[in-house]
Amino acid sequence: MKRSLFFVGLGLGAALAHADIVPAIQSSQYIATARYNGATVSYAENRYGNGPLAEMATAMKRVPMQVESGLNTAMINKVAGSGGTFLKGTLSGDPTVTITPQASGITLINLSGWSYTATTRFTGRKLGIISYDCVNTLSLRNFSITGQYGSVDGRLLDDKTGVTADVSSSTDCDSNLSWILPFVGDYIIGQIASRKDAALVSSIQTSLGGLKDDLLFDRNANYLSGLNKLVPVDKVITLPNGSSFALGQYIQNNLPYLIGNSQLTLKLGQGVQVRPKFGGEPTTTTETGTILDLSLSSPAFSFGVGMVEQAQVRWSWVCSWQNPSKQCYPDY
Repeated sequence: MKRSLFFVGLGLGAALAHADIVPAIQSSQYIATARYNGATVSYAENRYGNGPLAEMATAMKRVPMQVESGLNTAMINKVAGSGGTFLKGTLSGDPTVTITPQASGITLINLSGWSYTATTRFTGRKLGIISYDCVNTLSLRNFSITGQYGSVDGRLLDDKTGVTADVSSSTDCDSNLSWILPFVGDYIIGQIASRKDAALVSSIQTSLGGLKDDLLFDRNANYLSGLNKLVPVDKVITLPNGSSFALGQYIQNNLPYLIGNSQLTLKLGQGVQVRPKFGGEPTTTTETGTILDLSLSSPAFSFGVGMVEQAQVRWSWVCSWQNPSKQCYPDY
């Protein structure tokens, strides 16, 4: 009997050892924590509601999508004109946004911390007899975007958008014929640096403008700000000495001053990221991912606020995450 039980257990373990385990988010919420003068106050909101935290999270996630789309559009247009096929373009990294007041009511905005990789394919013949099939990989590292806008009216200055990156380009061919390809990587960064690619510059300006609007200037009323959404007017913080400070009310009452005179640093994250994995036990876990972390400093006032996504995730066995309906059963 003991031997029989041993083999049953072995059969079950062998079957499940080859199973994937896949996540399903059961519930999710956004949690914001405001920081001021050594004290904090936290508040939460259902991710799937229509509250201010969900609105801010959606807006911040939209920024890298817009930038990636602009880069991909520029690559597609250039590669098509060179006889190639665009395969994929991916923007990666957790960017940092800095906003710094300048003289005469002008504010500098910079996005940095990204990398972009694009792959393209070139096939054909040269001289009627030489056939080739090559894949070109373009990498833009330390990708940085800079723009300027008016701190009073929020108007983006169209001629002040700039882009820099560390560029590399490599080609992998089925022969030693990479020399016949156009220098796609060199060309595209030249287009970016010289602002010749109007579609790319326009997309980047849209990203900067959207970020500025969502964070500092509401599209319908200049001083109905993203700062109010991150720290609603009713939020009060208890200081280490036991006194209370109406942090939300202070921000609302002083928004024009804060927007025009503050150094602001914003780090963006991707929230909870869960993917299928090989092996493990069915269970339920709590996963946390950063959405943003903001620090604001002015001559009169400084504070910070962070927001995370917290999700309850159920992990279950499947025979293959690519075919989740195919359940795993032991084969005795």
